[in-house]
Amino acid sequence: MSLAERTRGAVNGHFARLRSKYGEFRVTGDTVELPREEFEVARRRARNGYVGGASAFVHDDDDSLLLVRTRDTADAWCVPGTAMEGVETLETAAARAVRDHTAVECAISDLFQVRRRQTVASDDPDGPTIHSLWAVFDADYEAGTPVPADESVTDAAWWSRPPEAVHTSAQSRIRQWASGANRVTR
Repeated sequence: MSLAERTRGAVNGHFARLRSKYGEFRVTGDTVELPREEFEVARRRARNGYVGGASAFVHDDDDSLLLVRTRDTADAWCVPGTAMEGVETLETAAARAVRDHTAVECAISDLFQVRRRQTVASDDPDGPTIHSLWAVFDADYEAGTPVPADESVTDAAWWSRPPEAVHTSAQSRIRQWASGANRVTR
């Protein structure tokens, strides 16, 4: 079985489990073209079991939102997220990202959206493909004070209004939160 078939099968399995658990949710998709060297790194990761990851929009009792800045996002604020490890679920990965990046404990409460991604080499876009899946969850605050708890995180804070600089990966959900539509309605 090819790597494309294996990663597509793993993504479809995770997707089916999420659909069974959460019902309808927003689904987006994209294709990313990486330079050959970066694609080879992604291919090695996929061979070692990487099929995606998760992030969580954590709300506290005052409906403030937990956001982080990382070395990768520079001045833009985003939500904590990480790749899945081993056999953990996407929900477990999202909660772990929040804990590892901010020292805050949370409970996953809903699924906001799923992004299905295909990754190809920019010098061979019709060549081998790697499939991955990213889930974006809503979560409720349980305990802890946000601090940069990981070397990749430069700041962690609660926000009652959207910050000026928001990373593109979080803009649509933060706009929805700011408009008062804090939870996905079904």
